[in-house]
Amino acid sequence: MKKCLSVLKGTAAVVLHFAHGGLLAVGVMVSVFVAMRVAEVGLTPKMVPALPGISLLGSAQAVSLEAGLSDLPATGSGNASMLTRQQQQIAEHVARKHRVARAALEQYIGDIYEASAQYKLDPLMLIALISVESAFNPTAESVWGAQGLTQVIPKYHPEKLAQFGPQATLLEPRVSIFVGAQVLHEYIRSAGSVEGGLQRYVGSIEDPDQVYSNKVLSEYRRLSAIFAPRPVIQTAQATL
Repeated sequence: MKKCLSVLKGTAAVVLHFAHGGLLAVGVMVSVFVAMRVAEVGLTPKMVPALPGISLLGSAQAVSLEAGLSDLPATGSGNASMLTRQQQQIAEHVARKHRVARAALEQYIGDIYEASAQYKLDPLMLIALISVESAFNPTAESVWGAQGLTQVIPKYHPEKLAQFGPQATLLEPRVSIFVGAQVLHEYIRSAGSVEGGLQRYVGSIEDPDQVYSNKVLSEYRRLSAIFAPRPVIQTAQATL
């Protein structure tokens, strides 16, 4: 009886051994077949289509790509890498002056030039205004409710803010830049002069000394002396 059991155990071990070996062989054959098919088609990991909602790029790359493909006003335009040499120099100058990260300034400068072109402003004027208003602090808020880089009070310009969506906020740098540029453009046109537009921007139309406009224009002239080898804008009369 014991001899029979021993034989049976030995037989079972042999069967399991060959079964395991057979499964292993099948696995090896499948792996080889898949490798041959991949080599034949020429697929690489980057060529495999991404599933919906899954990006093969890193998060920063994905954001940059999405921003670069969009023409709509949105926070983060992704155009910092497209700055001209002069614009890069301006970004470096302003970053040093206000102790702001250069990478952030390059993004702001790209948006400033885009907004200035759209609203027919000298970009150096908009840079001067932001320097005076917030020193390029994107989260700046005043006791009067002014917010962001350009210190616009949102309750007075809801229609401009709404262009960027229901959840847009002036604490988003690109939104603040575009809204501020639009406000300044409209105020200069309505006032008939750059000085008058700036005074209206700050809410001091009746100030005979024009303290605010003189401050912004002084900064504008300093920037122009460094970066604009051309006559600065005539401030006595608006040209917009």
